[in-house]
Amino acid sequence: MNQLNKLRSQDPLYFSGLIMVAISAIIFGLTINIEQENSTGVFFVNYALSAIYQICLLVHLFSNYKWHWGQGKLHHTVLLLILLFISAFSLNREMNVFDSSVTWCSIWIILSVITLILASNFKLVLLQKIRYILFFFVGLALILFIYYSMYLFPLYVISLIGLVALGISIHTYIPLFLTIVTISLITKATRIDRKLWYPIVAGCLLPLIILTFFSLKWQQTSEKINSIINRNSLNDSKLPAWVEVSQQLEPTFVTERLLKTGFVYHEADIDNLFWGRMPNISFEEKQQHDPLVVIATLLFKKTNLDEKERINILKSLHRARHQVQERLWEGDHLETMSIINNIKLFPAYRLAYTEKTVMIKNNAKFSWSSQEAIYTFNLSPGSVVSSLSLWIAGKEEKSRLTTKAKADSAYNTIVGVEQRDPSVIHWQEGNTITVRVFPCTPKENRKFKIGVTSPLRKEGKQLIYQPMFFEGPVANNVLETTQLTYSGNITGLRLPKAFKETDRNVYLANEKQQLNASISCLAPPLSTEAFSFAGSSYQLVNYNKKYNSFSPDRIYLDINRSWSKTEFDSVCTMAQEKPVYVFDRTMIKLTPQNREELFNKLSGYTFSLFPVQEISAPEKTLFVSKGGAQTPNLSDLADSDFSKELVNYLKTPKQIYFFNLGLLESPYLKALKELRVFNYASGSMEDLDKLLTNHLFIQNQENEQTVVIENAALMIKKVDDVQTQNAPDHLLRLFAYNDIMKKVGPDFFSKNYIKPDLVAEAEQAFIVSPVSSLIVLETQKDYDRFNIEENKNSLKNASMKSSGAVPEPHEWALFALCMIFVSYMLFKRKEKQTIIC
Repeated sequence: MNQLNKLRSQDPLYFSGLIMVAISAIIFGLTINIEQENSTGVFFVNYALSAIYQICLLVHLFSNYKWHWGQGKLHHTVLLLILLFISAFSLNREMNVFDSSVTWCSIWIILSVITLILASNFKLVLLQKIRYILFFFVGLALILFIYYSMYLFPLYVISLIGLVALGISIHTYIPLFLTIVTISLITKATRIDRKLWYPIVAGCLLPLIILTFFSLKWQQTSEKINSIINRNSLNDSKLPAWVEVSQQLEPTFVTERLLKTGFVYHEADIDNLFWGRMPNISFEEKQQHDPLVVIATLLFKKTNLDEKERINILKSLHRARHQVQERLWEGDHLETMSIINNIKLFPAYRLAYTEKTVMIKNNAKFSWSSQEAIYTFNLSPGSVVSSLSLWIAGKEEKSRLTTKAKADSAYNTIVGVEQRDPSVIHWQEGNTITVRVFPCTPKENRKFKIGVTSPLRKEGKQLIYQPMFFEGPVANNVLETTQLTYSGNITGLRLPKAFKETDRNVYLANEKQQLNASISCLAPPLSTEAFSFAGSSYQLVNYNKKYNSFSPDRIYLDINRSWSKTEFDSVCTMAQEKPVYVFDRTMIKLTPQNREELFNKLSGYTFSLFPVQEISAPEKTLFVSKGGAQTPNLSDLADSDFSKELVNYLKTPKQIYFFNLGLLESPYLKALKELRVFNYASGSMEDLDKLLTNHLFIQNQENEQTVVIENAALMIKKVDDVQTQNAPDHLLRLFAYNDIMKKVGPDFFSKNYIKPDLVAEAEQAFIVSPVSSLIVLETQKDYDRFNIEENKNSLKNASMKSSGAVPEPHEWALFALCMIFVSYMLFKRKEKQTIIC
């Protein structure tokens, strides 16, 4: 405090400048997430602070040195340039010269500013060791200022013209001025202490060394990509080149930047004076400026991957599926304002129903700025969407079910041409669905709600509810309110700490993040009550694993980076004398001579896409796999030779004996499992050993009247009408979804799976599936125009009150006749009383 008082009295201009820098930096920092259109006022505040200090500095110089301004103190000039530097970044929000800096670069900028302020008055830094550390960072700062000076060089001539007209273009030259001032500072400091050259040179060399290593790795990765593409062409591979590239690339810091260059990271382009070109494919991620990427793209040629191939690699390697969704309108000003979860558990039926209500805000400045909101919801395994609502003019409008083609036609026409209110929800592979809402305008917040029916995972004696999560418009610090209720009795309920009991059997939680903790309870005996509709009843039965005799003639191993050498050797040992095969462009039988080499090669792949279509005798074969979530989806492989062969293979329904080590996470294999391509079992190495030793495998218990939901350890059976009909309608919804997936399986790749009987089954259960979507349109005329009729003989949108049997059509008719008769009798009675009076 004494030091500050002394500074204030000895150099009030410098002290005032420090305060202004602090105020300017705080204003900039607090408004960093403000929308571009609303940032004008922030810039003028930052610019005004620099202008005020500049006036004060000019008055000080003239009063003390007349026209000999060169005799002024360097640290005063530094503060002025720092104020203008902050103002320049504030102006950049409106006039986008370079995109937002990546995190590491932002830290570098902040450190450079602080360093320059301290070093410009380095006599205040008394300890010599601290001075050496300080001037190490001065060296770092010098390289940063040189970089920005060179980056802005193409604007120097244009800015000279603007300098005369407006004065704002002075910001273009600030990095150059900072470079000159930093060199001047270094010169003066080293005259006093020549040993300061050591930390200064070290500070200058560090970013150059990092750049060198980054550039070398960039070039190596680029050459590796081109080499893989060439080999793919020479070997006439059945997989697209981008698949093999993504298999063999490691998801590193450099790889991600190389693949996202042009989409997310700014690239240098000599033909456009350092301005990167606009990509043909939109990427829903904030554009960023990374000096390492800019310099690398300036030094090296691009890879032989086109934009579409890079997008496909990002989908599988960096889980960027949501970011590359096709858009009709932008969504960069949208924000998720609030989330409400309403969860109802049905422990006796091992299922849950969740309604998630989402509020969207458009932060754009102009009222005419309509935008499209796209959300991707990741559902728990086996879940199905069973309702959709959109609020139009303050009123909740329920959805109708139709085919995906009709829903797309209606949505694209209305959104792309007429710009009115629709919302649509589509099924996606890998337990995901997408929701689109339009228009989202600054005039009003938009609200939609989806309902999801989910099986509860059974682990031992516990039932576990897994919350869904979403990707979509930014949801920073959004308040998420979750209400939990349950049907029937419940014991051993375990909730996250945020939940509080607000009423009997009602629990409430408020958190500033998406619900990601599981909820569990003890599993009660499975209810025997059924749900009846349209002449059929649906009833739950415990799924107890049954085994068939099975001794494979051969074993196929799906090797990738997830496998350890110990696991590989153990399975080979379990096989005993049975032949074991792996796939490396062709099926290769393992021998003592090639085992090590093949494992070392295949275990270097990030993921594998085992060609199950090359398994010639599935009834006598065991397929063993292990893998993570980084694989392409089935739809990504459309039109490839790999896909065509798989289509032909699946035309004749067959089930491959498939054992997965651990949890099944591969989207490719999960999709095939959901489509009932496999007779599936999972577990540990010990479990696999028991099956092979005892010559057993799990029996498939599904048929036309039964579906198995393995993770919930239950089966849903379609039976004749039964007396106890108080079960929730979600039984039919889950049965229909699994039954549709089972029937779609053989035709999924050929796109011939959308058949009238499957659409009718989806409509009856009112569920989103590969053959059906939900859509909300603004008016009845819109539904009529696109031939989307109101769903009849259907459960329609699920709700929190969905339970018990739904009356049959003839029962509704009988009910209506009874009501007419009662109304008639009441009318006659009233008429008679009137006559008497």
